[in-house]
Amino acid sequence: MTKNISQEIEKYKEQRDMNMLLESRWISTFLQLLSFKDKNGHTDIPAKYKQNKSLGYWVRRQRLIFHEKKIDPLREQLLKLAGFNFRLLEFHNWDTMYQKLMDFKKQFNHIRITESYEDTQLYNWLVYQRKLYWRGKLEFSKVEKLNNLGIDMKNKTINSWNDKYSRLVDFKKENGHLYVCQSFSSDKQLINFVKVVRRNKDKILEQRRKKLDKLGFIWNPGKELTILLNKKRGEEMWMRRYEELKIYKKQFKTCHILTTSKTHYSLANWISVQRNKVDRLSQKKIALLNEIDFFFENYPKKHKKK
Repeated sequence: MTKNISQEIEKYKEQRDMNMLLESRWISTFLQLLSFKDKNGHTDIPAKYKQNKSLGYWVRRQRLIFHEKKIDPLREQLLKLAGFNFRLLEFHNWDTMYQKLMDFKKQFNHIRITESYEDTQLYNWLVYQRKLYWRGKLEFSKVEKLNNLGIDMKNKTINSWNDKYSRLVDFKKENGHLYVCQSFSSDKQLINFVKVVRRNKDKILEQRRKKLDKLGFIWNPGKELTILLNKKRGEEMWMRRYEELKIYKKQFKTCHILTTSKTHYSLANWISVQRNKVDRLSQKKIALLNEIDFFFENYPKKHKKK
């Protein structure tokens, strides 16, 4: 790190409140950029930098806000001193990405690119074009090209609040609750929607808040979610042990394992627990155990397979 940059960093810290998370995080990432430059001799970090994904995203973000003329002057100065390359890379080369879009249509005979498509760069680019359009910042010639290709710039399904709300209703019908997270859903858009709604709960339109309240939306999941997740993990663990016992039964023709067994100690211990708490087992679990002729030892006959 050169003396000039070190001095400018200190000046920056003096002028900013380093107790603020955003400020301290920006400087911390900037120092990672300098470290990268010291090792590699340049600052051209790709957006999908595997060794440090957050740094790759940060670099892309600095380029974006620079070209949108929203970058902080002090930060811009530090980046320039570091020899930062503000040039927009392929993702931002409009003609290159538009060609990819044409290639996609030629190959699949449609233009419906979803989040699961292997070329996430193309999907993200198209989402970004829609955002620019709705902000009134997309050039008319580009809008015309996208429309001619079949892209409906008025189609806001991806970002539609009502669409996400409908998916939230479906989630509740399927799961019986509204704890939307990775443990209960693979719908990343819905998970992000719920996070955004909670984060902006004081800014949300009254009509939308009422709809969410009527549905039973959980604004502060906290301890309740922890309890639900622990229960879910417990059920999953039970089923894993049960499947392990089924395999053991198939191989050795018995469900009896001594707790002194060195090779199957964990499974033997699990079996012992099931016998000890048989009166607390659900009827579903008892039925599953009965299916594989599980022996409940000295417990009442009602627990044994009839």
